[in-house]
Amino acid sequence: MQLPKINLSGKKKWLKEKIDRDFFIFLFFLFLSSLFWLLNELNKEAIADVSIPVHYENLFKDKILINEVPSHIVLKIQAPGHTLLKYKLSPRLVPISLDLKSYLVYQRGQSFEYYVVTKDLRGRLKRRFSGEMNILEIQPDTLYFKFDISKSRKVAVVPHINFNLEKQYMLSSAVSTSPDSILVTGPSSIIDTLRDIHTEKMNYPGLKRAINEEVELIKTKGINYSVEKVFITIPVEQYTEATLKVPIIVSNLPDSLNLRTFPDQVTLTCNVALGRYENITPRIFRAEVDYSSISTNIGKQLKVKIASFPDYVQSVRISPAFVDFIIEKK
Repeated sequence: MQLPKINLSGKKKWLKEKIDRDFFIFLFFLFLSSLFWLLNELNKEAIADVSIPVHYENLFKDKILINEVPSHIVLKIQAPGHTLLKYKLSPRLVPISLDLKSYLVYQRGQSFEYYVVTKDLRGRLKRRFSGEMNILEIQPDTLYFKFDISKSRKVAVVPHINFNLEKQYMLSSAVSTSPDSILVTGPSSIIDTLRDIHTEKMNYPGLKRAINEEVELIKTKGINYSVEKVFITIPVEQYTEATLKVPIIVSNLPDSLNLRTFPDQVTLTCNVALGRYENITPRIFRAEVDYSSISTNIGKQLKVKIASFPDYVQSVRISPAFVDFIIEKK
């Protein structure tokens, strides 16, 4: 006797459809009950903190604010849950404008320190929120403002650089900035102690060409600069050696005497940039001996020193370094 075949695949399909249908019905009623619960909770009174941005107006025109003031005030409020949720989810709340001319501002003695008690803002905040919430507390309870007198003056710019030169290269003149000084404006307590302004640190290894670059100035907090950048110049040139004869001059010699040196001139050798070579003449150097050093001098010779020379020459050397002399009465 042959048993009838049972369609197991059809049975499984029916069972799966019933489970899926029951599961979605369960999810629907779960969502519906959660929604009713949420709406019920949102209608209940709750307490939460709401941060409100603050914009300050009409600060003293002849003074500078030198302390940090809060950019927000925090309100502890009591309101229905849906009202609190609206403010919590708001991407940007409209700032409250704090006009120092419109509110009671207290001064600490004769100083430049002032303060505002935030409870004085309660009425305005209540009007802004249309009475739909109760403001329990405002933090901070006091806003402090510290001012200083505004002052301006010129300050030198100092280049902050590290560099080295390739062989046979030198500076043809001093490193400089353009402009060499800037106007700075800020609180007098800072301006009075500000000696100079530095550039950002720059490194120039192995230079064999002139540098003329724009660089940033290092900012000083609370200070405004007339310019934010300057040009820094490093005048680099190839150099050559120059040799010339320079006459010896006697210093501190009494009017009644003459002093003659042997020889009466020295041979001077120095390094000079190629572009400055034509400027090298005896007149730009001063070789001298000092009459007042005779009593302290060892032997019968005077030491020759180069008393002055231009800043665009380097490695100045003379020969001879000591000279003989005789003193004669006039």
